[in-house]
Amino acid sequence: MTKKPLEAAEHSSPYVASLLPLSTQLPIDKLASSFSSVTNSYKFYWFLSILEEVKLQGEPTLPVSSLLARMLSLVWYPVNYFRLSFGKQDRLGALVASIRDASELTKASCEQEVYVECLACLEGRSPSLQASLRKGLGSISRYVPYRFLRPWFASSLRGVRDSAVHTKIVELADASFSSEDVSVPLYRFVPGESAIEIHPLWLAYLQQHLRVLQDFCLWNLVSYLNKKNPNTPGIVSKLFAPQTRDLKQARTFWETVCLHSRAPVTCIYSGVALPASGFSLDHFLPWSFVVHDLMWNLIPTPSSVNSAKGNRLPCLQSYLNDFCQQQYQAVQVVGQQGKGRQLEDHLLLVGASSVSDLLNMPYESFASILQRTVSPQWQIAENMGFEGGWSLAS
Repeated sequence: MTKKPLEAAEHSSPYVASLLPLSTQLPIDKLASSFSSVTNSYKFYWFLSILEEVKLQGEPTLPVSSLLARMLSLVWYPVNYFRLSFGKQDRLGALVASIRDASELTKASCEQEVYVECLACLEGRSPSLQASLRKGLGSISRYVPYRFLRPWFASSLRGVRDSAVHTKIVELADASFSSEDVSVPLYRFVPGESAIEIHPLWLAYLQQHLRVLQDFCLWNLVSYLNKKNPNTPGIVSKLFAPQTRDLKQARTFWETVCLHSRAPVTCIYSGVALPASGFSLDHFLPWSFVVHDLMWNLIPTPSSVNSAKGNRLPCLQSYLNDFCQQQYQAVQVVGQQGKGRQLEDHLLLVGASSVSDLLNMPYESFASILQRTVSPQWQIAENMGFEGGWSLAS
């Protein structure tokens, strides 16, 4: 799944329901209600997994093991690569972190690799992961498939003791599956199998509106993750593997600086003088945290230094002043070369109304703004688990 989500916003159930494609044969409001008042991410990823399996398989019967493996594969990048928090009560994040540590998978393993490995474990074909994964998924598989259907049978479940809810949902889903009532459930549980069967009307609806439904679910998921990751930038872009990035403009920017600076441009980490081309570009704050390529966060380095730093946070005491000075000098050089269009990111950063105002800004004012931008983001990234305090000498 590579679809990017819609921007999230606060919502109420009636408004959310209105975002879904209407149907005269199906209770669309019940589907919308499954995403109201959620306390963890399970329902979002359960439904996204159903949509993905419907897209790939096109069959009404879906093994629960495939859906659970799909859930884990979808969570892999947000947790292991981008380090998003899913909340203290949400076990998906801790589960994929433990899978990474107990397997040969890496934080950059693709979605399909994670899916295949987890499915093999759930089907008993990967003993090294089997015990821990089965135990970790136990509570999820015992609750999510059943509780997702609860809105369809809300009135019938009033007064039913909690220990009997699952059995009652199985009975109600089966009894309603063949009815001609408009409240047919999304799926029922296949007798004697660990699988669900999508109702034919719902299957047609899911297939017809697949892209819209993915956006709807992701929109709700982003809203949930925003609450769990306050002040974290770019959450929308952190739900999937990173896309190929184009740093051509940034390279042109720094080539201009290297060609026209009065003094040689040096790497702020190593002090090595850089050539006019052939250097590497480093994200001062790691890209996997900021998820952007804004010019004010990019600096030139030798490729070996960039590789050594990786996605770690630089020691601010050692490098922040040099970083600010290099950015300021770069702005001056590019501006003096009449390339004001290349300074758009810096203009937005400092709030200058024109290139002239930016070039006339005293260094102290420029550095103060850049420091006030970088320092709190650095702290948030460290709180999320990014390794901080890196220096080339350490």
